[in-house]
Amino acid sequence: MAREVKNLLVNRILEGALADAAKRYLSGSLADIGCATKPYAGLVAPYVSRHVGFDHPGTDHARDSIDAYATAYALPVGPASFDSALCTAVLEHLEEP
Repeated sequence: MAREVKNLLVNRILEGALADAAKRYLSGSLADIGCATKPYAGLVAPYVSRHVGFDHPGTDHARDSIDAYATAYALPVGPASFDSALCTAVLEHLEEP
């Protein structure tokens, strides 16, 4: 994952917490809401069988890792389509989180 030097400590803390949570809570099919470039794909891979990335249609991120375009408010999937969800650095972009 690309990192800015000023954020190294924050990234280390975040990745440690995410690694612990992934071991404890992630399984099966994962919905990665606001996936951008799927920076945590390697971290979650041991725990999930499918990793589907959703991002906003107007995203500025490269589109290589995005599987479907949608807003966080309305994912184009039915109820119980996923076993786990990941949503990092998204809530601060929502009008009504």
